[in-house]
Amino acid sequence: MKQTQTIIDPQISYVIENDMEAYRNLFLPICTTKYAYSKDTIFSRSGEISPQMYFLLEGIVKVYTVNPNGYIRILGYHRNNTFFAMDCLCGEKSAVVTIESITPVEVLPVSWQELRAAGKADPRFMEDLVRYYGSVLRLMCFDAESNSVCDASARLATFLCLFLRYRRQQGDTRSNAIFLTQDELASAVNASRIQIARICADFKNKGLIQCARGAITVLDQEGLEKISKYGGYYAAGK
Repeated sequence: MKQTQTIIDPQISYVIENDMEAYRNLFLPICTTKYAYSKDTIFSRSGEISPQMYFLLEGIVKVYTVNPNGYIRILGYHRNNTFFAMDCLCGEKSAVVTIESITPVEVLPVSWQELRAAGKADPRFMEDLVRYYGSVLRLMCFDAESNSVCDASARLATFLCLFLRYRRQQGDTRSNAIFLTQDELASAVNASRIQIARICADFKNKGLIQCARGAITVLDQEGLEKISKYGGYYAAGK
């Protein structure tokens, strides 16, 4: 069977950042009012209509779903110079996900009228907005595929490798430490806290990672890539 590249190679990241940086200065005068919000602010809630989208100037928001028992499933993160809460583009339909700030943030609320104004001011904007929407959709499809075909070990290995690659793309090569708790990792890869604890212990015994309170340090990224999404499958010759 012809081998396919591992999922580490495509331009996928759980953190979306700077995709719309080119239009930051376009929206500042169009939207006119900048708002600052504290950590833990809910901008969009699953099941409720989202009246507007936001341009994120500074800070981080997380995108997640939550079941009736309170279990949180993290889908991704937005950082500077991105749009979020884009459910409003679907009219009066309820939002599917919840979006919450995990740091203090500064945002520009963006209405349909302001989107149209931006499109008139710069015709390239609408094309790039569609491309951006496609990037977000691609991440959601990647996440759905991962949960359909991968076990928890492969999902965690994939997440760690993608997280490291994102950090390096941002110019941070100082450390391979990822400052997330096991609860946060469990939410990110759709696994239980007990599963993640067992997998981390297994990865540690294999010399792939080092565990500390609130952090994991990757020691052998190549080894993790072999376990990740497609790596382990093809390494086994299937």
